[in-house]
Amino acid sequence: MTQIHCNRPDQALGAIGIGLKHQHAETLLEIDRGPDFLELHAENYMNAGGPAQERLQALARRYPLSVHGVGMSLGSAEGIDTRHLERLRQLVDTLRPILVSEHLAWSRLDGHSYNDLLPVPLTEESLNLLCANIDCVQQSLGRRILVENPSLYVCLDGINTIREVDFLNLIVERTGCGLLFDVNNAFISASNLGRDLGNYLADIPWHAIGEWHLAGHSLDEQASPPLYIDDHGSPVSDVVWRLYRQVIRMAPEVPTLIEWDNNVPALDRWLQEAELARRERCGVFGERESRSIALRAL
Repeated sequence: MTQIHCNRPDQALGAIGIGLKHQHAETLLEIDRGPDFLELHAENYMNAGGPAQERLQALARRYPLSVHGVGMSLGSAEGIDTRHLERLRQLVDTLRPILVSEHLAWSRLDGHSYNDLLPVPLTEESLNLLCANIDCVQQSLGRRILVENPSLYVCLDGINTIREVDFLNLIVERTGCGLLFDVNNAFISASNLGRDLGNYLADIPWHAIGEWHLAGHSLDEQASPPLYIDDHGSPVSDVVWRLYRQVIRMAPEVPTLIEWDNNVPALDRWLQEAELARRERCGVFGERESRSIALRAL
C-alpha cells in the first residue's frame, strides 16, 4: 500500500459547503456570511489565468477549498493521462485545498474522452488497475485523495465478480485513499439496481469517509423500468435527507457538500439548502453537540 499523508485539516470538521459557480464568485467575495467551504471542479480551473485566476486566489484566501475532479478516469485500462495529472498537481499546489477527490469511473479510451462517468467492472483485473491509478495520482500529489461511490443505471452481473462495497473496502486497504460518500448516489444505485441498501451500508468502510455529497435527482418515468437520474438539478429529496441523517452518525465530523450543477439557483437559495444540512445535523446530534463539532473547525 502506498504511504500517503492523510490530509484532514481541522478547518474541514463538520463544515457545510456548496459548489463554486462563476456566476456566484463575486458575490461570495462580498457577502458577510457565506458557506463554510467551496468545492470546485478541477477541470474548470486547470488553465485559469488573468482575472479568473485572480478571483480564484481571492476566494482561496477567504474560503477553504475542495477540489473535485471529473476527468481523471481512474478506472481507465490505459493508465493515468500524465498531462492531465500534471495540470491537476499544479492546481492543487497553487490552491492547497482541504480535500481532493475523484470518481470511481472511467471516461477515456483510445485517446478519446467521453462526457460521462462510465461504470468500472468490479473484477480483480479492474481492481488492480484502479489501485495502480490511484497510487499514481496520490504519489504525484503527495497526499491522499477521496474516491466517490458511483451512481449506477445498469447491472453488470455477468461481468462483476466482486460486490461494490467489498471493492470499496479493497481500494481503501490497498491504496490508503479515502472515500467521498455521495448519499444521493447510494440511493440512486440501490433503487435502479434493486440493491439492498441496508446490507450495502452495513459494510461501508466508514473510517475512511472524508466527505459527504448531497444532491438532487430526477425520475425518468419513460424508461422501462423507470430510472432515477443523478442530474444535480434540484433540491435534495426527502428520501436522501433521511438517508443522510442515518449515515452521518458514522462519521459526524466529516464535511458535507451540497451539489447543484444543473438549473443552478440563485446563491441565496443554494445557501438555504446548505442551512438545511446544518439543521439536519442539529436534529441528529443536538444543537450543542453540532456546534461543538463546528467550533473545532475554527
